[in-house]
Amino acid sequence: MKLNNGFITLQRQIIEWEWYDEANTFRLFIHILLKANHTNKTYRGTTVKRGTFLTGLDVLSKETGLSMQQIRTCLNRLKSTNEITIKTSSKGSIIQVVKYNDYQSLTSKTTKEQQTNNKQTTTTNNDNNDNNENNKDVYRKFAHLSLSKIEFEKLREFWSKQQIEDVLDNIENWKNNVSKNSLYLTSRAWLKKDFPIKQPVKPEEELTDLQKWEQGEARAEQIKKQQ
Repeated sequence: MKLNNGFITLQRQIIEWEWYDEANTFRLFIHILLKANHTNKTYRGTTVKRGTFLTGLDVLSKETGLSMQQIRTCLNRLKSTNEITIKTSSKGSIIQVVKYNDYQSLTSKTTKEQQTNNKQTTTTNNDNNDNNENNKDVYRKFAHLSLSKIEFEKLREFWSKQQIEDVLDNIENWKNNVSKNSLYLTSRAWLKKDFPIKQPVKPEEELTDLQKWEQGEARAEQIKKQQ
């Protein structure tokens, strides 16, 4: 519930308040909390202090939809339990929330905490979203260097996945990698040096351990037949 630039916060313990189940009284008290000034103000020469506001029975009736008799009854109930005080002036009635400082300090603290948490959550979510989007296109990343999936596929045209992984591991453990700006170019240079393959190695040419074993068994069987 917004009040100008702020809002009030209701604690769950309010359900134990003696007027909680009295709908009209509860409604009017919430309205009073929202209407009360959070700073001292002056109205036509009359000082309306913090936690108070200037009003009248007809005004409260119009603002809440309650009849004037219902307003009188509710105000008397709130006065009887020391929730509010009422003073009459030439400008109208001044209603004061007795424990307004408690409500306001709670509201201010909660507002600041919520704003801080919202900012942190928003920043974190944005960062996480950015990271998630970026990570979708990254094959390998460490320190300040990263290799995209597209760059990895370019390397795969000439070297096997294991060869690329070995080189990437070596670069990651290399203390001078901070001087490099491109993991793709660095790994390509290392691969050319360590694995000078002339013919491209395609992914389908890589064999699993099971396939290698099957091929070995087949060759062994052929040798036996030849003998």
